[in-house]
Amino acid sequence: MNRRSLTLNDFYHQFPKADLHYHLLGGVRLETMLSFAEKYDVELSELEAKCYYRAHQHETGKIKGGIEALTFLYQLMREPQDYYRVLTEVAQDAYACGVRYIETFWNPSDTLISYHAVNQALVKAIDDVELETGMVIRLIPSINREKSPEQAVEMVRDMLTYPHDYVLGIGIDYKEHDAPVDHFWKAYRLASDHGYRLTAHCSEFGLHWRNVETGIELIQTDRIDHGYTIVDNPELMHKYAQNGIPFTVIPSNTYYFRQWPEHKDWCEKHPIRTMAKAGMNIIPCTDDWHIHNTTSANCYRVMVEDFGFDLGSLRQMMINSIHACWMPEKIKQQWLQSWCSEFDMLRQTLTAEPQIAASQLIEYRR
Repeated sequence: MNRRSLTLNDFYHQFPKADLHYHLLGGVRLETMLSFAEKYDVELSELEAKCYYRAHQHETGKIKGGIEALTFLYQLMREPQDYYRVLTEVAQDAYACGVRYIETFWNPSDTLISYHAVNQALVKAIDDVELETGMVIRLIPSINREKSPEQAVEMVRDMLTYPHDYVLGIGIDYKEHDAPVDHFWKAYRLASDHGYRLTAHCSEFGLHWRNVETGIELIQTDRIDHGYTIVDNPELMHKYAQNGIPFTVIPSNTYYFRQWPEHKDWCEKHPIRTMAKAGMNIIPCTDDWHIHNTTSANCYRVMVEDFGFDLGSLRQMMINSIHACWMPEKIKQQWLQSWCSEFDMLRQTLTAEPQIAASQLIEYRR
């Protein structure tokens, strides 16, 4: 390829990225789901499998997706090599989009095999992927908040019994409607006391901003995943902007697709724009890659072509992602230098910068 004729699509795919909010099973390919069903003699037609993927909603007329899909997939994955396969495929897909680093969530309380067995398989995949591509992947065991706080504590105890350097911290996900993060304070306290980092899905489904406040002020999380309704409390939003609390934000978030089915409304009203304008520390992430029908390249494309951020904003978000990741500071400083240099070099080869209407343009700098 002529280095002086890089298209925007090429650019979105090639500049270096970190994805800090990636659910492992959200990256399961359709053909892999069908393969597991055949392997374990589970009745599952292709049409039924497609119901779990947004890309096929026009064929099925519906989508289960999200939590239903992850729960079902955990029941399909019955041997350690299944987890090895999924993580290596996740890495292949991400690498093709310029992703250099992933922190991925998985739910130990939902697996049919032991924490130790799954973790060993994931560690083996991580080593093989890094040897082959240089991509770095790290793990965040995540609490299923639809289960009991006691099970969450058991998850952390398994982490302490079988520690590994690739396991950096804990998270919490699934529906928070009846399970705010403070219900799980014991698990978080135990993890924190043993040096693990903390993050939490809060206010993902339009729930009250108080859940974000609880995650930061009471649980003392290092990051917040989603957190969109913080925009309903401008004073608190500006406080967290000043404090630089990282928020992993998901352009493909299902709740807001349904909230504003008209594309124009979705683009203009999405809280990600408000969060950025307030100077919050936002990091675009994919969440559930195949289930949401997105990629890391598309995630950043949406930030420009739908939400109106300029390319300098993407550079800042890339920088945010490095600062917010849980790797050692020495490595982060190396990435800051090399990734910024690569971003700038690629940008110089673009045939044209994106054209964004002045009324839509966001120049996001921190």
